[in-house]
Amino acid sequence: MSSVKNLIHKIGQYLETEMELAKLKAVNASSDILSSVVYLIIKAFIIVLLIIFTSVALAILIGEMLGNYYYGFFIIGGFYLLVLLLIYFQRKNWIKTPIINGLVHKMLK
Repeated sequence: MSSVKNLIHKIGQYLETEMELAKLKAVNASSDILSSVVYLIIKAFIIVLLIIFTSVALAILIGEMLGNYYYGFFIIGGFYLLVLLLIYFQRKNWIKTPIINGLVHKMLK
């Protein structure tokens, strides 16, 4: 009889350990995802600043070459409109699928 009680006790300890391990894995996965998101936000902010300053400089340069600054800004604006349309039509392949795959990979890691 004591061996059955001992077995039940060991099974209870095993289940508690498994639950604790599952909690720790969940915390690890969520902290990994959160740190990745923070890194991507900082990286995106820096890239946006780079694009803004480069775009203004290019617009001024093109406008100077064409005789009026606003020509340069229209050309750069048209370029970004084309880029936006390209991204819009490729959003599933370029944005949605890689994000889903990345999140699943990080969660199952």
